[in-house]
Amino acid sequence: MSHNRIPIVCLVLLALTASAFIATQLTRADVPQENERQLEDQIPKHVPIKIKIKKEKEAGFKDLNNERWAREFELEVTNTGTKPIYFLYLYVVTDVKAAAGFRIVFPLVYGRSELGDIKTKAEPTDVPVNAGETISLQIHPGQLDAWDLARKNENRPLPTRLEVSFQILSFGDGTGYFTTSAHELSSRPPIAL
Repeated sequence: MSHNRIPIVCLVLLALTASAFIATQLTRADVPQENERQLEDQIPKHVPIKIKIKKEKEAGFKDLNNERWAREFELEVTNTGTKPIYFLYLYVVTDVKAAAGFRIVFPLVYGRSELGDIKTKAEPTDVPVNAGETISLQIHPGQLDAWDLARKNENRPLPTRLEVSFQILSFGDGTGYFTTSAHELSSRPPIAL
């Protein structure tokens, strides 16, 4: 092997090592820490919303020892589409199981309940989430009381991982998305065969 090749090989190895180190450091902020509560976005990518924990509530949410995490939970939902959203229904699914064996789930709802039937049209009194706007969703107080009581009675642990799952989105015009895979319901008439 030539003496000229050794420095070049060393430089290439040094460059590769530096690149790997930099890439690791840049992506480290995106990787959830094992000692933090995690939120996993299970909303299908074609649904025109973006979610995140409200910045002011993030530290309390991530703290695995925070017994008030559910009372402090606040999910920001942004309408990333072009149409106003009149009804939204999401599930927050925990990794905690009840004594009966099912996973504990918290529904998050925005809008008048009748709009949960996508074919129902919005009324003038319904307030939409317009394109680009953000709303905050919280767990219903009645569910929080039930969570606290059942947690005490069943000695349930605090959750370490939660998933946000999609259920229904209505544009208030008879169109929207439904089911966890977000099937589209459109107002287009069926094609005659």
